[in-house]
Amino acid sequence: MFVIPFIALSSTDSLDKVFDTLPHERICVCNWPDVASYVPDVKFAMFHDGDNIYIRYSVNEQGTQARVSEPGGPVYKDSCLECFISPEAGDGLYYNFEVNCIGKLDYSCRRNRTDTTRATEAQRAYVKTIPSLGTEPFEEKKCEPWTLTVIINKKAFCAHEIDSFRGKEFKMNLYKCGDDLKVPHYVSWQPIPIEKPNFHRPDFFVPVKFE
Repeated sequence: MFVIPFIALSSTDSLDKVFDTLPHERICVCNWPDVASYVPDVKFAMFHDGDNIYIRYSVNEQGTQARVSEPGGPVYKDSCLECFISPEAGDGLYYNFEVNCIGKLDYSCRRNRTDTTRATEAQRAYVKTIPSLGTEPFEEKKCEPWTLTVIINKKAFCAHEIDSFRGKEFKMNLYKCGDDLKVPHYVSWQPIPIEKPNFHRPDFFVPVKFE
């Protein structure tokens, strides 16, 4: 089981230094090579402090795009990183946190691809993003390797009451996509053995434990 380490941050801790000490996992499973065979170089590291989940994505891809400039927009069409995560409640609900490379967030609480409750503006405020490429939109271009940090507060899990992440067991999968890039791609951390691209498959999430 993948373990998300607990790190109690102090006011002087640098996120860069913390992430440098953590192991990195690759997001590199090409589930649908007949549809999109390109696999960018994508890694992530993750930890929590009880109240927040911290994710650092590191990306090197042949083309990067950021057309979506408003929160709640179709960020999956851009260079986008996604964490789909389901609490341990066993109620079938999961959350999809999708962020493009300039930090614009779209997220919902769902049962599947179509049965969804979109987050409000107030709920989106519980998720912070730190994009190394800045926050201004741009057309597709070649960028140097870039990072995106996503900080998800426990209150973002709006359909659940989470007092602390410590000791909890959730299920999740993570993805990198770019539907409207010149070379589209759909890669995942864990396999999704189905015929057509669809990240909204909680039946293929894997268990994770918060230290």
